Amino acid sequence: MFRITLAVVLLSLTAPVFGQDTVLTPTTYYYDNGNKSSEGFLRNGKPDGYWKSWYPDGTLRSEGNRKYFLLDSLWIFYNESGDTTQTISYLNGKKNGYTTTWQYSEKDGKKTGYIVSRELFLNDVKEGVSFYYDKGVLVRTIPWLNGKKHGTGKEYDKDGRVIVLLEYANDFLLHRERINRIDNNGKKQGLWKEFYSSGQIKSELYYVNDTLHGYSRTFDRAGRVLESIRFQMGDTAVALADDTTQRSRFVEEYYETGQIKFRGGYFDDKPVGMHKKYSIDGQVIVGREYNQENQLIATGPLDANDRRQGKWQYIYENGEIKSEGNYKDGKKTGEWIFYYPDKKTEQRGRYASDRPTGEWKWYYPNGKLWREEVYERGKEEGSFTEYDTTGAVILKGQYLEGEKTGEWYYHAGDHTEKGSYQEGLMEGEWKHYYLNGKLYFEGKFVQGQPDGKHIWYYENGRKKEEGNYVLGSREKKWIKYDREGYPYLVITFRNDLEYKLNGARINLQH
Repeated sequence: MFRITLAVVLLSLTAPVFGQDTVLTPTTYYYDNGNKSSEGFLRNGKPDGYWKSWYPDGTLRSEGNRKYFLLDSLWIFYNESGDTTQTISYLNGKKNGYTTTWQYSEKDGKKTGYIVSRELFLNDVKEGVSFYYDKGVLVRTIPWLNGKKHGTGKEYDKDGRVIVLLEYANDFLLHRERINRIDNNGKKQGLWKEFYSSGQIKSELYYVNDTLHGYSRTFDRAGRVLESIRFQMGDTAVALADDTTQRSRFVEEYYETGQIKFRGGYFDDKPVGMHKKYSIDGQVIVGREYNQENQLIATGPLDANDRRQGKWQYIYENGEIKSEGNYKDGKKTGEWIFYYPDKKTEQRGRYASDRPTGEWKWYYPNGKLWREEVYERGKEEGSFTEYDTTGAVILKGQYLEGEKTGEWYYHAGDHTEKGSYQEGLMEGEWKHYYLNGKLYFEGKFVQGQPDGKHIWYYENGRKKEEGNYVLGSREKKWIKYDREGYPYLVITFRNDLEYKLNGARINLQH
């Protein structure tokens, strides 16, 4: 049995306990078989203090404290074998702090417990960085902002190396970058990144067959470049440091006719900024843009007003093409293609006046289709489909002017979800299913708010929990059942507040 142990000062269950302003009355509820279902204290008829609940066979189900009637501190939940399945930190009745989840497997009669996730909450909403594991080994960290994935997530190899950077915005995955890769011969390949404990990038290095090649940079904890070095198959070619003796200059070259031929800036004799080459008639033949580390980051033609025209290419630090497409009067137009550093296509689609339009497709690094979406005037419009690396659909639905609409389907790890949206909000009946096809949940929503009866089910088909909402507010009886179908907890709500607990009246004045 795997169990988290809490040190608890037990109060006597034989006599009332006097608090600061009221009396704590010990209370016990029982199953029909005579075993305890729950035990704790009531203050003015409302649960307070330390509470425990049990399965019908007497196995502990949950335990935790209430403070001024609200869930408080660490609560622990157990499965029917007595193993800890989840710990949740509460403050003022809401999740605050980490919620940790475990799962168990058994082989040759030996049970092993693994951590599955550690998710950070602030007032019931996911916030900050959450951690996800595979058999106890960290495989992914995801940043959350106001309940949505936002910022830079990371995927890890079994040895703890960060191997993928995930860039999220408003719950959507925008970019996936492969880093820190080792080939089958154990040699480093491609871009390698190292991070400070704060998550800030510490260094960027490029390898070819375990040998440094291309630009390498180190950063301070504030993100400022400390040093930039260019390697040529292990040999140092250029070293740039924070040196006040370095000088900048601007260079212009002319044809014999006096017409401008070249114009560009240099820092310590290395190119920076936009460099322009002109034809004999004064037209810009090509523009080449360099960053502050003298690395070429983009190239293509400009017009007399310095607007980008025609085909442009953007460049990775290792010299490979990052993206390419056409401009018209400084705005992206026509087909654009985005690449991974290993030259494989990451994303492709079309622009019209700098806004995405028509069908866009994203691809995994292995070349398999990742996402299909349609844009109109820069907003999602029409069908949207996302796939996992095996090609299975994990998200599918429709957009109308950038808002989710109509029927949507989600594959959410251990279950699937089906329902409809209207103007970006959940609307009508939603159902969730276990992976074996059995019903997991059913309930209705009105303008994104749960409404009416909501029911959750065990995999055996029996009810797990049921209750009623009125436009997002819990009302009437909410009942929790064990796997055999016996109710073990009944809470009656009024205006989303607990009114009765297992039939005992609760004083709502507090």
